[in-house]
Order: sequence, then structure tokens, then C-alpha cells
Amino acid sequence: MTHPDTLPGRLLDAFGHDGASPRLTWYGSDGERTELSGRVLANWVTKAANLLVEEADAEPGTTVVLDLPVHWRTLVWALASWTTGARVVLPEEEVEDVDVVVTTDPENAPGADDADLVLAVALPALAMSWDGPELPGEVVDAAAELMSYGDQLGYVSEPEDDDVALVGAGLEATFGELADWARGTLELGRPNHGEAEEDDPKPVRALVSPRDLAGLLEQALAVWRAGGSLVLAEPGTDAQTLERIAAEERVDLRW
Repeated sequence: MTHPDTLPGRLLDAFGHDGASPRLTWYGSDGERTELSGRVLANWVTKAANLLVEEADAEPGTTVVLDLPVHWRTLVWALASWTTGARVVLPEEEVEDVDVVVTTDPENAPGADDADLVLAVALPALAMSWDGPELPGEVVDAAAELMSYGDQLGYVSEPEDDDVALVGAGLEATFGELADWARGTLELGRPNHGEAEEDDPKPVRALVSPRDLAGLLEQALAVWRAGGSLVLAEPGTDAQTLERIAAEERVDLRW
């Protein structure tokens, strides 16, 4: 199955053709560091997209509430949702007819009472199953289920440009608008290193620590669309630690 001809679909295709170079590096406040190459990131996203299609018939018009913190796993589920053509709704929004809720708090997640599918996400990098209180019978352990899904993308429906991709933070962006919504892309694509040729720019390695999910999604799409690598630090990371991360990861840019 080919990837959808959308910005997320093109990113997933590019990730899948990457080698071992990192596309996403996570620094948690507890000292956790997780690095995903483009190929590994594509593998995670593909498995999650296949799960959404199989368990919830995800397609354009499907509503996925993303009740997750700023975290690398949040990007996986956002990209997976968009790969199926679904619209991602940020948790502060009041939305009717919720189809899927992806959450770290299944008992209190917005829309969970009415959703067809509730996915409980464990955040630790090595978590192979839910690590919180016992889950209600109707809630799916996303970490455990994910590994059972294939690495090749199954059937997904192609969204139209005017299908809604993202709702939240006072905005509603369609699939056709995602690229323009992710600001700074042209600047990120050509960092001023001096030695870079005009027709062969060096992909940027950017350190970000966004305060909210809208900022996370915007910055990630901008960096990845420019062919870059995202270094993501958990919100609240102190300035000294950010300086250390920037030096160790040899970032070109702090956003």
C-alpha cells in the first residue's frame, strides 16, 4: 500500500527510506533518552496506523482525541492518525462524536465515555504493556497491542485536501493546510552554515521544548518537512540541561 499523498504521508515515505540517521531524539526530565531513526519511526507509525484501521475503521472523518503530553509517542500517534486520514483533536477541545481516544489517563480522558475505541498509552521507552492501574475491560492496552500489527502499511483511505486534519488551540487545519501551518519551513531547510551549497542544503538538527501539543506538532512537521532531525526535550527542562543537550546533540537550531 502506498502512503497517502499528504504531508504526513510524504514524511512517512521519507522516513521509511532513511537509514540509521536519527529523525527523533527524546530527552525526558527523568534523564531518559530515546532515539529513533527514520526507519524505526516509520515502523512505529505504520503499526499504529494499522491498529487504528483494524480496531476503529479509521478513515477521513474519523475523530481521534490525542490526550497525551508533549512526548515522542504523541508524535507517533498523531502521524498514525493522519496516515489513516483521520482528524486529530487536541484534548482541550469539546468535540461530539469522538471515535478514538489515545490517552495516558483512560478513566478521565475527554470523550472516553463515548468513544468507540480507547487506547491506553504507556510512556516509558521500554514499556511493552500498560504500566498504570488495571484497565477497564473496554480499554485497549496500546503498548501491548501495537507490537502485533504489521510493519507494512495496510489499506488506508486517501484524504482530500479540504478534509480536516487538526483541531485545537483555536485553529482548524485541513490536510492541504498542514504544510503552510507549520511555520519556518523554508528557513529550516537552509540553515546558514556558510559551507552549504545553495542546491545542497544541510538538513537542520533542531532542539525544541514546546509547551503544548499544538507547538509540538507544528515544530515537528516544520523540521521534518525540511528533511531535518528533531531533538525533543520535555517541557520544564531547565536552561542548563538544554544547553548540555544542544552541545551533545550538535544541534543547528534551538526553537
